[in-house]
Amino acid sequence: MESFEQIKRDFDFKDEDVRNILRLKPVMEKYKEEFIDRFYKFIFRFPEAGRYLKSEEIIKRHQEKLREWYDDLFSGKYDYAYFHKLYRIGEKHVEIGLPTHYVNASFNFIRRFFIEKINQEFGLSEERNQLVASIGKLLDINLDVLTAAYREEELSRYQIMSKFEKVLFVASKRFADMLDFALVGALILVSFFVIGLFIYDIYQLVFGLVSIEKGILMTLGTLLVLWAVSELMQEEIKHLKGGGFAIGAFIGVALAAVIRKILIVSLSAEKVVELLSYGAIVLSLGIVYWLLSKNR
Repeated sequence: MESFEQIKRDFDFKDEDVRNILRLKPVMEKYKEEFIDRFYKFIFRFPEAGRYLKSEEIIKRHQEKLREWYDDLFSGKYDYAYFHKLYRIGEKHVEIGLPTHYVNASFNFIRRFFIEKINQEFGLSEERNQLVASIGKLLDINLDVLTAAYREEELSRYQIMSKFEKVLFVASKRFADMLDFALVGALILVSFFVIGLFIYDIYQLVFGLVSIEKGILMTLGTLLVLWAVSELMQEEIKHLKGGGFAIGAFIGVALAAVIRKILIVSLSAEKVVELLSYGAIVLSLGIVYWLLSKNR
């Protein structure tokens, strides 16, 4: 880990900032339990929070560690022991597989909580501005040290690779990126085809090539498919930016396509068996979609 004194210099964290933090200590002490309560309400909004805090024992232990971190934050002692403790917290996050996104989002909440309380206590004043600036620097230092463990983990994994493994790793990553871009291109192409199908449905409806009832249902079904493809494209763009793979979006497209078929087939009284088959497919896809949504 980089020299803790150098880290403080990099963030322009000075003795004046330490004095400001100590000025905040008695003020923020009375908000500690409110902080714990609101922090837990915030993090349990994360889809996978229950995966990491899965029992009362773990939650209680985590709350005690959070109180300890809170006390240390306003202690005014930012030496090697303080930085080492922060780094160990980061390593623990890496060990349990906690995404850095959750860490960053949590610090965003913490920053807003502290600014809210400082505003309540000090109002709009020069002292308030100095206190916000000092606690902001300290929180940025905390976040930097915590996420350093993630960077070290990534570097250590890469460094132990052989030369061939590194070449293969880089090549496979580039190939995967190419596939993602190819998928976006394919989705754009499919979108044009769906738009063409929508125009064709309108053409059939306007010129009386199909009954009004069938034409309207076909048009609505095509719009549903177009909406699903649009959602899938949005999810794939998020994936390119670093998000997870949204299998639920693919299921949504499949549901839209089958529903379109049901709308058309429902007009024919002779196709009862086919209609029931499509209904079974929709039910199966719906169950899978529900299970995926429940486990997010």
